[in-house]
Amino acid sequence: MFKSIMENGADRESALNILENFINTKLHNYVSKRNYDLGPSKHDNVSQLSPYIRHRIVTEEEVMTQAMSKFPLPKIEKFIQEVFWRTYWKAWLELRPQVWTDYKLLMKKNDKNQLYEKVISLNTGIDCFDAWTEELLQTNYLHNHARMWYASIWIHTLKIPWYLGANLFLNNLLDGDPASNTLSWRWVAGIQTKGKAYLAKDWNIEKFTKNRFNPKESDFSTIPAEISFIDYKMNSIKFHETRDFAWDQSGLLITTEDMHVLSSDRINFPIQNAYIMALTATEKTNYSKNVSKFKHDISVSNMKLLSQHINDIQMQSMDLDQIEQIVTWAKQNNIKNIVTLACPCGHVRDFINVLKTELKKESIEIIKLYRDYDMKYWNLASGSFFNFFNKAVKKI
Repeated sequence: MFKSIMENGADRESALNILENFINTKLHNYVSKRNYDLGPSKHDNVSQLSPYIRHRIVTEEEVMTQAMSKFPLPKIEKFIQEVFWRTYWKAWLELRPQVWTDYKLLMKKNDKNQLYEKVISLNTGIDCFDAWTEELLQTNYLHNHARMWYASIWIHTLKIPWYLGANLFLNNLLDGDPASNTLSWRWVAGIQTKGKAYLAKDWNIEKFTKNRFNPKESDFSTIPAEISFIDYKMNSIKFHETRDFAWDQSGLLITTEDMHVLSSDRINFPIQNAYIMALTATEKTNYSKNVSKFKHDISVSNMKLLSQHINDIQMQSMDLDQIEQIVTWAKQNNIKNIVTLACPCGHVRDFINVLKTELKKESIEIIKLYRDYDMKYWNLASGSFFNFFNKAVKKI
């Protein structure tokens, strides 16, 4: 069995230890080694912080701040870019949420076929591809370069719909993020940036796996799959702070979209009541056992961490209806406002939108608080990543 990143720990202390070790011993070699996929349990050439950053057990801001406290920006610019890619994808999707809506509609088609089943049973006959499927399902992680190769083979060689692959990743990756995952698969497919599809190459896989795999040129398509391009228009939303409210009448809703609530100066600790939600019903139904366990475990560890800052914390019972639990919690504690850190497009946002309607029936309001970090960067994602990065890096 391969070692899973889950074994590194599902708490903030583990994340901080990984961050410190990476910065002190590996970051100086990141640029030269980052593209090499050396195989399961051998991903020491990258940070392995993505499951923690994805859930904001550690925040993007503190990762970049700590890295730049040891190295000047030009020395580690590629690593800072990788952190900002996650921010950019979230922001891009926030400005074009119809992409997420359309992805969910595509998934309702339920068009899995025999070829899809061959993938899941590791029986496509493409050695590297089957190996990556096995690694994904066993360890719930893949090297970023392998993700690109995998998506390319899935879409352009095997001709399986891109959204089925995106869904497989989202349900099985510990760092699976609705924005980064959906938009990365669209980019490989050639429908994120018009006319720019990514095609896997035999020599590239051979080189960057250090000959673990030796595919033939004929193994892969040299022609992109034909997929209709939709030009999504950007909305005009501005991300900003909400109105004032009374904390003594409010409870805090904590989700796995943003766990390190102590780092937000928008929340006035200590507070009286909080509720931690590990999984929405959709996530519980679709996510793999390991991904669900990771989200549950980080919620439990966060509950312990917050216990000295919050008088009464409740955590979601996985066997009961989530909306009913939250409504009952709010009514029992005479809560008039449920405050939550604003989360981007995805299953949790979808749940909160439904919850908002149900709470309104009880005269309870949901109030979103935007982090300073998100207010600073999300509106910059109007164009390409490098346009975004050039603006963002000036604001660090």
